[in-house]
Amino acid sequence: MLRMRFLGGVRRIGASGILVDTGKHKILLDYGSYPSKKPDFPLPVSPYEVDAVVLTHAHIDHSGAIPLLYKGARGPILIATPLTLELSELLINDMIKISGNKLPFSKVEVNKMMQHALPVNYNEQVELFDGIRITLRNAGHIPGSASIELEVNGTKIWYTGDINLTDTRLINGAEIVRDADYVIIESTYANKDHPDREKEERRFYSTVKELVEDGYTVLIPAFAVGRSQEVMCILWHYGFDGKTALDGMAQTATSIFLSYPEYLRDFLELKHSAKHIKWMKSRSQRRKMLRRPGAVISPAGMFSGGWSEWYLRQIYNKEDAAIIFVSFQVPGTVGRKILDEKKVVLGGKVREVKARVEFFELSSHSGRTQLHQIISSLENPEKIFVVHGESDTAEKFAEEIYEMHGFDAIAPYQGDIAFLD
Repeated sequence: MLRMRFLGGVRRIGASGILVDTGKHKILLDYGSYPSKKPDFPLPVSPYEVDAVVLTHAHIDHSGAIPLLYKGARGPILIATPLTLELSELLINDMIKISGNKLPFSKVEVNKMMQHALPVNYNEQVELFDGIRITLRNAGHIPGSASIELEVNGTKIWYTGDINLTDTRLINGAEIVRDADYVIIESTYANKDHPDREKEERRFYSTVKELVEDGYTVLIPAFAVGRSQEVMCILWHYGFDGKTALDGMAQTATSIFLSYPEYLRDFLELKHSAKHIKWMKSRSQRRKMLRRPGAVISPAGMFSGGWSEWYLRQIYNKEDAAIIFVSFQVPGTVGRKILDEKKVVLGGKVREVKARVEFFELSSHSGRTQLHQIISSLENPEKIFVVHGESDTAEKFAEEIYEMHGFDAIAPYQGDIAFLD
């Protein structure tokens, strides 16, 4: 009997994990952690009972628990695009660097994970076991990200992972799998639409340009994998000619991206933007960069580590500086406090942020209209499972799927089991 168990990433964002049990084999779709300085994980599974893990993309909330599966005598096959595999190794090792003593695994398990990796390109069907086939489709989220098309003895499951239909400067929009029998769909932004992408890009570029021309130092905290490179490409594409710098792990991620041109919408745009931005290598270079007007792109995107924390300490109390957020700031993070209150805790004291603060929505997730577009493109699914969204959002989206499209849909709870007959 075919069934699914929802281990994590349901009625919340983070620690995604879905276990598909075919009766003969067990296949994990993602196995992530909740990004924080003390990470938590999905419900546990025995490393001895999982036969394969299929990973949608490298972000820690989808990949960060996978090393747990390699603590036993054997480990499952790990399937992902070659770019996702390389980025996952980078991000999980960085997670160990930040939270190593709080994690139940080490680089030993990460190395073992990579030894079990099977790289699979988009649209390349793999017969995993007898009667079980896997196909990865472009998900449009970050370079190398995939949705998962899983066929088990003629029954087709489509797991969107994090999906985005909009073309960005970095990658093409997602492909929709229309003929699935069961669909597992994210709901991060099911309750709102994003602003027009091109207009938001132009507004971002114009703001950075005006600030730098007015003598500002502009700090752009951005995720190392995906958002930093997107920002670089936007500034290059629209002709920004001010002083710019790239720092931290975004440099390594950019080099990895450039090794996989087939996963980029415009390889030359990223190549040229990377060539014409200053790569920070030393503290003296960073101090020099801050002495004159310019823009610095640096992880982490929510000030949860990385060089962005160092830059923040240098500029937070300067009126001729600006902090420009380009991604959602999770409640409770340093970034969210700055965005909401213009305050930051440094040295145990709450301090006022005198720097100008701006926010631009350059999301790599589908918004409300696009998610409904995906649903309306489906042929006749038997059931839709809504995941990867806050509880109220996921539940409301499931209700709307039934009311607006006539498909049976639910927002499962952690630990729920769905029988697929």
